[in-house]
Amino acid sequence: MDWQKLRRDVERIVSQVDGKVSVAIETDEGHILINANDPLPSASLIKIPIMIAAYRQAQEGKLNLFSEYSFLPEDRVGGMGVLSHLSPELRLTLKDLISLMIMISDNTATNMVIRNVGMDTVNQLAADLNCGQTVLVRMMMDHEAVKRGKDNMTSASDIVRFLKEIVEGSILNEENKKAVYDTLLNQQFHTKLPALITGGFSLHATLAHKTGELPGTEHDAGIFCFNGKYAYVAVLTTELSDNASGQRVIAQVGKLVFDYLRA
Repeated sequence: MDWQKLRRDVERIVSQVDGKVSVAIETDEGHILINANDPLPSASLIKIPIMIAAYRQAQEGKLNLFSEYSFLPEDRVGGMGVLSHLSPELRLTLKDLISLMIMISDNTATNMVIRNVGMDTVNQLAADLNCGQTVLVRMMMDHEAVKRGKDNMTSASDIVRFLKEIVEGSILNEENKKAVYDTLLNQQFHTKLPALITGGFSLHATLAHKTGELPGTEHDAGIFCFNGKYAYVAVLTTELSDNASGQRVIAQVGKLVFDYLRA
């Protein structure tokens, strides 16, 4: 598949979304941008900059990835994850919490990471990377904050910028970039970008990604790599009539990008 066909096919598929959509795809051959700077509710995609900010602070000596943390009552929330169902005496390292935040999107782990990293730190990272549509203003599952109009936001272009920073950036050293990348590589949810890719992935073909979802909202964003060729992809959808339609569109985009890379 050539670049122009990829662009046409992505535009055709995205036009089928029955809600709002924000798409950004970057490869060596160029960009595909569809409402890419429109701010949408971030759902769990906000966990990508949270992770980068945590590793940045660890690199600067402000946090220790291997320090152990215990739960506070306010950390325990519902939604995705397992920590809220485990013993309150459990103690986990910051690195463990970040892994749970990304790999299974654990909201309790995320709140513990936010509490130790700080919202201002995450927002400063977004500012430093010129990610103007990204803001962290509330903890996970804080429904009262949402009712007051406070919601975490981002855009496809911002998320691609964060993803590119993980591979090509200068904020993190090589060791920490690899740790962040490997965490995304161990994502446990595969119903969106990788869903239609038959044969799976291997050492020559990988996808390091993070999903996000809320009622009426489906996101996935990741770093495709095939034989050393990279594609950074973010597909955000919201105000959907049903979540399954968003998942289907994201899966179709993921298959198109994968086929383009291996052509």
